[in-house]
Amino acid sequence: MPQHLLPLLFTTHLPLQRWIRTTLLTGVSIAAFPCVSLAQDNGSENSTAAKLDPITITADREAENAPLPGGVTIDQETLDAIAPRSLKDVFSGDAAVNVGGASPVTQKTYVQGIEDTKLNVTIDGTRQNNSNYHHLGTTIMDPGMLKQVDVETGVAPADSGPGALGGSIAYETRDARDIVEPGRTFGGYGKIAYDTNSQGLSEWLTIAGRSDSVEALAYLQNNNTNNYRDGNGDKVPGTANGSENGLGKFAFNGHDGERFEAFASHLEDEGVRPARPNFGALTGGQNPQWISYKKTAMGVSYVDEIPNGQLDPELSLNYSKSELDVPRLQSGPNYFHNQSEVETINGKVANNFDVGIGKVNTGIDFYHDEATGTHDNGARAGTYKEKSTNIGLFSQARLNLTDRWRTSFGGRFDRQWFTGIDGTEFDEQGLSANANTEYDILPNTTLYGGAGTAFGGLPIGESAIYNFTGVWDYSDFAPSRSFNYKAGSRVTFDRLTLDGNVFYNRIERSHDLSSVDRQTTADLVTRGINLSGTYQFDTAYIRTTYSHTIVRADGAPPVSTASAWQGVLLGDIITLDAGKEWRDLGLRAGMSSELALRNDDPKKYGEQPIDTYFVANLYGEWTPEMLSNAVTLRIDANNIFDRAYSNRTTTGYDSIRTEPYLDPGRSFILSAKVTF
Repeated sequence: MPQHLLPLLFTTHLPLQRWIRTTLLTGVSIAAFPCVSLAQDNGSENSTAAKLDPITITADREAENAPLPGGVTIDQETLDAIAPRSLKDVFSGDAAVNVGGASPVTQKTYVQGIEDTKLNVTIDGTRQNNSNYHHLGTTIMDPGMLKQVDVETGVAPADSGPGALGGSIAYETRDARDIVEPGRTFGGYGKIAYDTNSQGLSEWLTIAGRSDSVEALAYLQNNNTNNYRDGNGDKVPGTANGSENGLGKFAFNGHDGERFEAFASHLEDEGVRPARPNFGALTGGQNPQWISYKKTAMGVSYVDEIPNGQLDPELSLNYSKSELDVPRLQSGPNYFHNQSEVETINGKVANNFDVGIGKVNTGIDFYHDEATGTHDNGARAGTYKEKSTNIGLFSQARLNLTDRWRTSFGGRFDRQWFTGIDGTEFDEQGLSANANTEYDILPNTTLYGGAGTAFGGLPIGESAIYNFTGVWDYSDFAPSRSFNYKAGSRVTFDRLTLDGNVFYNRIERSHDLSSVDRQTTADLVTRGINLSGTYQFDTAYIRTTYSHTIVRADGAPPVSTASAWQGVLLGDIITLDAGKEWRDLGLRAGMSSELALRNDDPKKYGEQPIDTYFVANLYGEWTPEMLSNAVTLRIDANNIFDRAYSNRTTTGYDSIRTEPYLDPGRSFILSAKVTF
């Protein structure tokens, strides 16, 4: 960006082109209102429903490849109720999965205290290699089109992919058939939302069409918000959201169940961020900076949705590219231009074999990662690359041994070839294995447990700083390995469901991707308990979750400013959410809250304890029958008590060199959605 334009970014006015873009997209959304009269009147269908499903996160194995007991599933109905604007919203209902960061581009996800860079993470089957820059977020995405999220906590099946040291996360987006109502060939929606805190607009537009054999979908999303105010009433620099997102999908359905699908997506986030974007500020006075982040993905897949006999194939090929540009990175009195690019190709060929009492999924997968970093820091200025290729063979059995006894077990073999920026080559290989079982000791009581070990291989390093502070050294660079265990039980009493488990995860040689010594590692351990309870009424529910998580790196509590690529301190977190629906009136209302108790772990390394905080949110929706149930008006009241707090997974609270972000203060989000 031209330097003479930089001061304009610190004003409260949005750039002209964003106002134009907002106006156009808003106009298109508003233009959809005349379509209300053409929408189907489905009020009678809704009025016959007798039960409101919980707006919750479940752990049931209702589908063949759903997460194992102790895992997390967030389905489409739950996502519709949450109306997420960031990943923090997506996981707000389960204390075992936490997201920290002030803006979507800085948010990081942690599963049982482990950063998701230690998990196998995919979006529509596309591998996520999030190693650009440790001051950015990890899985940076727009959740507006999410259909389902499956999280394997700790123990991961062999077919979830390579490198699943702490489990796996699979994000799936919606298809045209999820948008177009049965019996119709065209549909979509337009939505606009205004945030009273950041005083900005966000817009969504989705258009989809389908016939007997062909489907197509187009989705656009745009944000134009300013810096938000925290609970003290102060504006938080670097939190304005000007991101843009797009997704396109095409599918062909054969008469015998064959389905071929192709998609492409693009995300851009450009704006002024603090000198280190994951911290609110550096106490040394470093200036805010312009940062550009872009991510493009595309993929094709083939499945047979009506398998015949033993042929039940799954084929996929995916590509992604993330680009980071930091034109004026300040280090001391000097400024540098740093750039990073990470490209990934991954694919899978597998088949589900029916063995009578279940299925065995067997196949081969691969990935090729190539990361490029460029900077202009003195004698080491230049462009550098790391490369990694992995081929894996896997097999995972999911069997119903008896009416009461279910089991899942499998293994995989991975062969990896790695090339460092100095040309050093590595050839590694390793085995992974897992076993899980669940047994109904009573009709309403199930015991479950699992154990596994995963080969982690050699990870791509942080490409934005290749050879930046020193020449990278690959001496003694060795693969990581994890050992994961869990055990628990689930009890159901008519409308009440209780679930609890204990877990232990250990990653040996967990790599620090930012160190010039590539063998800088820590033995990372997380252990604790997860509890949840849900009570289901006819048209309402209430749910609470509790997680007690202890995190240690080399036997000591990790410092938050050095936790990148590893894990963060959590302690005790309690969530509570509830919902109620009045179908005859088209009304729905609910609440969510989070209580994080004081954590004294930082006192062990001479810092102040992490304070307790409590935050509560409310929402309400109205879908009036008089408008053919095609218009939904919604209000979200977030942080209703206007608390000044930092989310438990927000870093920078324990260093004299950094100031942590405070989360948004009281915010009212007003939205209108028109379905056509």
